Amino acid sequence: MVSMLAALDSPAYLYAPKNDPFHRLLWREPYPDSAWHELTTTMRLCAESGVAFHFGISPWAFTSGDAALLRAKAGRALDSGASGLAVLFDDIPEQADAGLARRQLDLAFEALGAVDVPVMLCPSVYCIELMESLDGQSYLDAWRESVPRGWPSIWTGDQVVSRDLSAASVERAAGLLGSEPVIWDNLLADDYCLRRIYLAGLEGRNHAGAGYLVNPSEIEPVALHAVFRLLQAEGASPAWPETLGNSEAWALLSRFHHLPWTDGPAGDLLVELRSAMETGTSGDLPERLSAMQSLLSDFIESLYSVEGGFGLMPYAVDVRKFLYWWRTALEKGSAGERLAELERLALRRLPYEHPLAAGTLETLLRTNPREGRAR
Repeated sequence: MVSMLAALDSPAYLYAPKNDPFHRLLWREPYPDSAWHELTTTMRLCAESGVAFHFGISPWAFTSGDAALLRAKAGRALDSGASGLAVLFDDIPEQADAGLARRQLDLAFEALGAVDVPVMLCPSVYCIELMESLDGQSYLDAWRESVPRGWPSIWTGDQVVSRDLSAASVERAAGLLGSEPVIWDNLLADDYCLRRIYLAGLEGRNHAGAGYLVNPSEIEPVALHAVFRLLQAEGASPAWPETLGNSEAWALLSRFHHLPWTDGPAGDLLVELRSAMETGTSGDLPERLSAMQSLLSDFIESLYSVEGGFGLMPYAVDVRKFLYWWRTALEKGSAGERLAELERLALRRLPYEHPLAAGTLETLLRTNPREGRAR
């Protein structure tokens, strides 16, 4: 990932995972030696590759006396090779008001005001959605008045996961924050959604005058694919990373695991499937579904050789399963039989993978049976 990032202009890697306890919940404690060795190895790799390594700290439940601890933790990272720092105050259980903003900035500046490396900050109100839902205007007003000059603030756009990231949205963020933002793009993140990864492109989301960070999946090959998409969006014309395996299989997965809010390229296939389910005229659709199924079967068998590939396996198996269901249902003779077979395969054949989803579907059908029949 670092070697691929090196192809960008001014590339950077921000280390700030919430599931690292020593980054967030146990931030006051030093990293164990083994974990610190892994981090410093990455810092050295970034330095050798020309990629800036920004070490992030999320000072959970901080007090006014914690500045020295924050300074010491950041100093250890700088001594070990980090070339930048980030202090993140996002997603905390405190009222977002002017007083909180000032306390956060006081802590950050007292701890890091004397360092000579870039420092990024993430406010507790980091998008328009939170500004409105948390009544965060007074927080952002105080943040804008007090944020240290030259320390950019992280912003995710109009929403936590923004459908669009326009130049106008970035300009509005700059006005709210008091300086050009660093956009933290959650579009390809998948830590908030069950059984979904996102593999679409990132074109049109990075704008002049603002930094741009992509928040990728924690599944290693999916994260590497996100970097590939970032390089494409920046016009770098990257070669396909052979470590990811079959590019044709990835292209197929990208049809089904595209973006939030939309079926993406799989939508055309679903329209074709619905028509075939109703009329029985399927053309070569069963053969194409079978070919897709075979492609994914071969890909799944090869994942043992892809670094972190077993994390990707459930998603590929999930798509293959749907292809099998659709193809099997199309083999039945009448529309009623086709629908009954699809229902059997999807809902009745095995215990449903997610009982809450099954219960939700049942609630919808009971509440609006006419709509349920239309579906």
